[in-house]
Amino acid sequence: MIPSTPASPDWIALSRELKSIAEAGLRYGENAYDRERYARIHELASLPMQAAVPDFKWPQEFGYATPKVDVRAAVFDEQDRILLVQEASTGEWTLPGGWADLNVSPGENAVKEVREESGIEVEVVKLIACWDKDKQGHPRQPEHVYKLVFLCQITGGKLATSHETTGADFFSIDNLPPLCPHRAARHYIDLAWKHSASPSLPTEFD
Repeated sequence: MIPSTPASPDWIALSRELKSIAEAGLRYGENAYDRERYARIHELASLPMQAAVPDFKWPQEFGYATPKVDVRAAVFDEQDRILLVQEASTGEWTLPGGWADLNVSPGENAVKEVREESGIEVEVVKLIACWDKDKQGHPRQPEHVYKLVFLCQITGGKLATSHETTGADFFSIDNLPPLCPHRAARHYIDLAWKHSASPSLPTEFD
């Protein structure tokens, strides 16, 4: 019997796990020799990523490694159009949002990001989804990311751009611009419309 061919390793997941083990050891290890070994493991953790990005190197973070959090906001106007912003870095469009800041709650992050990227003032209505980004069809990236998507309602402000955005506008469901594959996806927007129409729907998670 011919053995089956083993599946290719998930090099990104392997690299993340090695980084996590190394940083936990560097934070909590007390033996100097063990700390040297953990420092070496941290160096080795970058190697799987260098096949795609030759100069890639993991930064050394303090303490136990945890997923990063990306907060996004779904905002609708009176015509049931959704707010999208155009990224200055790529020219592609996405739900307003970004990395969660320290000392700010997830909901406060959503409000802040909408204000900073679009000029619109909002308040949070509910959490639509808490997702593992790797399971949502996005291109893979080094960091392990959780996506939080909040439904928000407008309280004021007017459309404006920032150093991060070159456009901000409301779009109908059948007239969406090209979306950034890393920051948003069509199913995010479709789900947001469903929650806007029926706010009692349960939060999705994986």
